[in-house]
Amino acid sequence: MLEKKIDCEVLIIGSGPGGSITAALLAEAGRDVVLVEEGPSSVKSSKPYSLDEMNQKYRNGGLTPAFGKTKITYIEPRCMGGGSEINAGLYHRPLKEKLDEWRADYQIDNLEDKALIPFYTANERELSISTVPDGAGPASMKIQTGAEKMKWEAHEIPRWWKYSKNDDGSFKGTRQSMSETFIPRAEKKGCHLLPNTKVKRIALQSNTGKYALAISTNEISEEIKLKIYFRYVFVCGGAVQTPTLLRRSGIKKNIGDSLAMHPMVRMPALFSEKVNEEHRGVPVHQVQEFKPHLTLGCSLGTSPFLALWLADHPGNIRDRLKHWPNMAVYYAATITQKRGTIRNLPWLDEPFVRLPLTSKDMELLGEGLYKLGRLLFSVGAEELIPPVLGYPIIQREQDLEIFRKRLPHGKTNITTIHLFSSCPMGEDTRRCAVNSFGKLHGFENIYINDASILPGAPGVNPQGTIMALARRNVDHFLQNL
Repeated sequence: MLEKKIDCEVLIIGSGPGGSITAALLAEAGRDVVLVEEGPSSVKSSKPYSLDEMNQKYRNGGLTPAFGKTKITYIEPRCMGGGSEINAGLYHRPLKEKLDEWRADYQIDNLEDKALIPFYTANERELSISTVPDGAGPASMKIQTGAEKMKWEAHEIPRWWKYSKNDDGSFKGTRQSMSETFIPRAEKKGCHLLPNTKVKRIALQSNTGKYALAISTNEISEEIKLKIYFRYVFVCGGAVQTPTLLRRSGIKKNIGDSLAMHPMVRMPALFSEKVNEEHRGVPVHQVQEFKPHLTLGCSLGTSPFLALWLADHPGNIRDRLKHWPNMAVYYAATITQKRGTIRNLPWLDEPFVRLPLTSKDMELLGEGLYKLGRLLFSVGAEELIPPVLGYPIIQREQDLEIFRKRLPHGKTNITTIHLFSSCPMGEDTRRCAVNSFGKLHGFENIYINDASILPGAPGVNPQGTIMALARRNVDHFLQNL
């Protein structure tokens, strides 16, 4: 195997929103930065939300399990730009009450909503946070109309998309992912990108990180053993891969002991009229009435994704997919009541993730499906296909009562795209992995700057929170060099 040595001032491991923002801001501040990504450079040739994209950009094709009495299938990106390349780009500022709760419970400095406003506004400006200029699609509007009928609060959620007007008056939207925004900014200022490079461990000397050992694959599929020396390292691999790497490196205190998620159940709905338009992408409306404990919304409805949510029910999926224009996938999401763990297993490259869903979790998800079903029937749904093995297709509102008995463990199809809190921040060293600004407790030059450091489940899409904290932490780092 070829071997190579690299020297840099700052090594950043992981290129999702946390890592990309860190790379861009440090490079623009004149720092010598290397950004390492295990996956490939963002593949733009694949059709968005297609099976090709899932195979190219998702770890394990998007089907990785967290174990417990009921398995949770979670999605992890594995490409340059991380989750920003595959998600809907829905943007929320963190809930003020959550920030107040975290600040008090975890002893976090400077986490007031007012203190974060400059970081929110900078990200919102640079990512073109905006609403859909030509109106949301019919599947999304079912949420808004149904909420109005139920007298529930619902809103269109803005996204990091930039829109331009076509000659015919229609609008073309471009997702402002990291590969469109912060990664080019980092490159322009001299940041060196290393895609297809997996960091195996960080070598330590006393309480200091010295270098990272990595395996890189070049364009002719040769493996190169890298030894990357750094002055500072930011680990930004996400809520699962960050603790996996740190534990593999021998750093274990409060690492991978407190994973939280937003578990989600999805339910396809059939209408008499056309509601699904593939060019619309992910619908943008959500019910806010029951946040943070319950969120109701509409998910992606392309044929491959519809097939996933139809697979648990008897019948010919191909026949059902003939009606895809009249179908959409809706969801209910909640906050996990207990924390999960992430552990490395001998001789295996992938971590073992465990998160036990409680009876309360299953009750909340069942209540979410009940409320969601009522909303969908109010706007003309003809059939609802429940995410539970053995449950019949629901055609009447009174049959929704089945969800209120609590969803059964082991038979309910539960997924998540939101994972966080595996290395929480704060000054309470009994349970926090990093300090208030992401520096690893007990170490001189190791930082975490991704979803891992959120102290708990935010109850909204976490990426707005992650990006604001990433920017805040880099600002603090530069001021204290």
